[in-house]
Amino acid sequence: MEGSKVTIIGCGLIGGSIALALRRRRPGWSIACIDLPDRLPAIRESGVADSIGAPDDLAALVPDSSLVILATPVHAIPEWIARLKPVVRAGTIVTDVGSTKKQIMETAQLLLPAGAHFIGGHPMAGTEHSGVEAADPLLFSDKVWLLCPYPDTPPGALLQLMDLAEDLLAFPITLDPEEHDRLMAMISHLPQLISVALMHAARAADAGHAMLARLAGRGFLDMTRLAASGYGIWKGILETNREAVEDSIRRFEESLSLLRRLLATEDLEWIWEETAGHRRRLGTDNAARPRKPDLRSTIDHCDKQLLAALGRRVQAVRKMGRLKANQSLPVLDPDREKRMMLQREEWGKSLDLPPELIEELFEVILRHSTRLQRQ
Repeated sequence: MEGSKVTIIGCGLIGGSIALALRRRRPGWSIACIDLPDRLPAIRESGVADSIGAPDDLAALVPDSSLVILATPVHAIPEWIARLKPVVRAGTIVTDVGSTKKQIMETAQLLLPAGAHFIGGHPMAGTEHSGVEAADPLLFSDKVWLLCPYPDTPPGALLQLMDLAEDLLAFPITLDPEEHDRLMAMISHLPQLISVALMHAARAADAGHAMLARLAGRGFLDMTRLAASGYGIWKGILETNREAVEDSIRRFEESLSLLRRLLATEDLEWIWEETAGHRRRLGTDNAARPRKPDLRSTIDHCDKQLLAALGRRVQAVRKMGRLKANQSLPVLDPDREKRMMLQREEWGKSLDLPPELIEELFEVILRHSTRLQRQ
C-alpha cells in the first residue's frame, strides 16, 4: 500500500505515537491529523503529520484516506463515527483505539456507509503522560494490539490492520467484542476502580492523623497510582462498559468477602498460596533469582527506554536549534557543555556507572546534538 494515506483523528499520546511510528516505518505514507483547534499548534510543532486540520476539515482530509484511525477518548468515538458518515468512501478501513468495543462497534455498524470497513482496535499500551508531546514511536513495541472484526469483515481488511500493528512492532490478536469488554472490565477497568476505592478508604482512615503522605510505602503508592487518572477519560469507558464492570465488581466483592471469612478463621494460607502461584506464572520480577530470559527482557526494556529518551532529547535539541537560529545565537556554547559534562559525571557516579562510559556516551550525544542544531 505504498503511497497510501492515513488520517488520525485525535493526535494525543496514542494517536501521536501511531503517527510518529508510521513516519519511520511507512515513509511512503501520507499522514494527516485532525484535532481540536487549540491542540493544532502542538501537533504542528511535533512534526508527526504531513497535514493537520480541525474537525471542520474532515471533508478535505478523509475522502482520499485508505485508513482512518479514531484515537479520541472513548466517549467521543461514536460522535466521530457519525461525522465520518458523509465523508468516508467505500473501501476505507476505519478503526479506533478505545478500551471498550461492543457499543462502539454497534454504532459504527449503524452509521458508517456500506463499503466502509470498521474494525474495532485496542492497543494495550500507554503511559502516565498525555498529549502529542509525549508521543513515542516505540510505545507499541512488544505490546498486544487487540482487533475486533465483525463476522462479515473482509479478510483483506483485517489483514491490513494486522500488518499495520506488526509494523508498529505490536502483536495483533483478534477477539470477539463482547469478550474484549468482559476481559477489559476485569483487568483494566476494575483495577482503576479498586485504586480509587483504596485511595478513598485510606484518606478516610487518615483524616485524624494527616500522616498518609509521610508513611505511604511503595506497595500503597503502586496500588493507588491509577487513582491519579482524570475522570474525564474514564467516564466514557465506564459508561460504555457498565454491565461488564458491574459484574467484575460483584466478583471482586465476593473475593473480598471470602478473604474476610478466612481471616476470621485464620485459614488464609490456601488462597494466599494459590493466588501467589498464579501471579508468579504471569511473570516474575524477582531480582534475587534472575533467569536468563528475564535478564534479556530487562536489557531489551532498558534499551527501548534509552532510545525513547534519546528521541525526546533530539526533538528538544532541534527546537533549541531553531530558537538559536531565530535569535542569531551561536550553536556552540563551550561553557555550557563543560558544565553539562561535569553534572552528568556526578549523576553517573551516583548510579555507580563507569566514568569512561559517561564521558564517551555524552561526547557522542553532544557531537550529534551540535550537528542537528546546525541543520
